[in-house]
Amino acid sequence: MKITAAITFLAASIAGVTASSKMTYKVISLVSDNQTLGVIVDEEIYPLTSTDDASTLLHKGKAPIASTSYKYAILDKDNTTSVIDQESFSRDPITNSSKTLNEYYGRSWNSKTLDQVPTIMDPLPIISRIDSDLHIDGEIPTIHITGNQTAIDYIHTNAESDIDISGLTLAYISPSDVKSFENITLAVSGHSTRSYDKLSYKVKLQKDDDLYSYRRIKLRSMSTDASYMREEIAYDIAKSIGMPTSEYSYVRVYFNNQAIGLFGLGEVLKNPWPKNEFNNGKKFNQGALFVANVSGNQGGNSSSSAMGAPTGQNQTESGASGQQKQNQTMAGSPPSGGMGGGGADGGSGVLQGSSSDLSYLGDNTTLYTSQYPVKEDPRTGSANYTRIVELTKFISEQSNVTSDNSAAGLWEQYMDVTSFLRGLALEIVISDSDGYFTMGNNYILYDDLDNERILFSGQDFDLTMGTSINNATLMNSGNYSDFPNFSTRPLTSRLFLVPEFKQEFENLIVNMTKALVNPDILTSRINQLYEMLQEDVAWDKSLPRVAASNSSLSSTSRGMGGSSVDDQTFYAGVYGPTNASTSLTEWLALRSSNILTFFNAST
Repeated sequence: MKITAAITFLAASIAGVTASSKMTYKVISLVSDNQTLGVIVDEEIYPLTSTDDASTLLHKGKAPIASTSYKYAILDKDNTTSVIDQESFSRDPITNSSKTLNEYYGRSWNSKTLDQVPTIMDPLPIISRIDSDLHIDGEIPTIHITGNQTAIDYIHTNAESDIDISGLTLAYISPSDVKSFENITLAVSGHSTRSYDKLSYKVKLQKDDDLYSYRRIKLRSMSTDASYMREEIAYDIAKSIGMPTSEYSYVRVYFNNQAIGLFGLGEVLKNPWPKNEFNNGKKFNQGALFVANVSGNQGGNSSSSAMGAPTGQNQTESGASGQQKQNQTMAGSPPSGGMGGGGADGGSGVLQGSSSDLSYLGDNTTLYTSQYPVKEDPRTGSANYTRIVELTKFISEQSNVTSDNSAAGLWEQYMDVTSFLRGLALEIVISDSDGYFTMGNNYILYDDLDNERILFSGQDFDLTMGTSINNATLMNSGNYSDFPNFSTRPLTSRLFLVPEFKQEFENLIVNMTKALVNPDILTSRINQLYEMLQEDVAWDKSLPRVAASNSSLSSTSRGMGGSSVDDQTFYAGVYGPTNASTSLTEWLALRSSNILTFFNAST
């Protein structure tokens, strides 16, 4: 009995050693049907024999633990000793786990440590944002959407219409997590960017599903941004000054067996976003969320469904119509002096945009519904447009009033003045070319029921920081009153008659510039983002565009300033020089210098 027990123990020990010498290797890659993935461990080749249930992009298999190094390789599926391609670098052995992270083929890193944009203001009192892993700084997860290819082709062929398709599957793969969702809804999103080769998308999960507590996400194409980081930094700044907003990160996107590219990941400001932003993910006395509509009454919205999309699906972003034609003109033919060109005084070349600029339209609430469509209904009842009517009427009445600081309390009754001051100062400081001032667009009005007033916040910051559809000299002037439409918009032409508000607004501009929009503050993060993104940007630029053959505009006219973003190098987009909009760092130096010089302020 003792000999038998000893033999059994020895066999178990040997089996344990053998098992412990194996590691599960996991890598993301798209390969053809006659190829497979493998791992080269200490110069020996081992095929990865399976793929994850969530996505065929995630290849898995066991191989010995590396003593010196390992790397991934693409193998001939019928002859797995034949290496078709292999990574150009070696990965260090893993000693503290029995499996690798979900690594990405051709990238030597899984996560980066990035310098953070400093927080300079407390969040507005209304904000109580959830902790979520949707945006992990320094990581680039992968989103793989699979399903009816005919339906996917259809929305690309008809990109200028707002068509939802459903019945698709989404796999989300981060370095440390894998999630899968059935029956998602996908649609093209955006306004003028619908005519671009690389499109943006919106994704909606089923009601009981969530991706780190969010049901709706945006996949932002960054088609107007040769630096691939303007929106990311703008959202960082919006968060830094305590505004209610989306956060932003990056993802790699695939549709079925095609790589689509590198995208920005943002939140759609529909439920559950309000409760995630204002009440830590819990139900509360939620008011209506309105969004400024650049099209106004210029045309009806188009909404369709196809290839399995449910009929009567509510439209969440406007389609082409009159607005689309307007925006195509803006994108393809910037006004004189725009896109980094010389400017003119007196507002020459200023786009007026829509009438969603808080103009008083009368007491009939229906007149406001097309200007400020409801993005999200209140928890109970219907959206209270009376709140917007009362606000705009109050604003209009201030034109005949000689205001002083005693009027401050009256303004506070109708709106959260702090949110308006911060949001409008942000537009000035980041040279927002598609916000309240320039276009009467891309801002939200939230009906704060507890305080019975309107709260303001900006969104969609792709046309900022040197990418412009307006007169660049006016956009980048250190004198904020030169900013397009500053003196003519109803709100700002009255609000700053109150000395207290004007002074606070100027203080915000100076403080944001000193503490945030400043080369001394942002350059390190920009450099780190450049280093993190450069391989993925090169990959993104190498990919065929799924909408290229269907676009109504030529590639040269689609880009901001008459040149396609794909024609610009990533380096030039970040550091310059470019033949289109100002590079990110050139804009940063110019903006900081102009503002601080005007205010005679130093860093």
